[in-house]
Amino acid sequence: MKVTKARSLTKSISYRVFGTLSSFAVVFAITGEGALSAIIAFWETILKIGIYYWHERIWDKISWGRLHR
Repeated sequence: MKVTKARSLTKSISYRVFGTLSSFAVVFAITGEGALSAIIAFWETILKIGIYYWHERIWDKISWGRLHR
């Protein structure tokens, strides 16, 4: 079972939506500053989409744990 690059990218983005919201909430809870929270959440999102995408692509090449029916 192969996974397309489009699927990996879509999963990366949807996963990061929730991650970004939680990052914003944590920074805002600590600092009380909306602008700072937004800047940190934005850059964290950009970085982590890339990290997750490459993580997905590497795992797509690993057959361990897959059931082939």
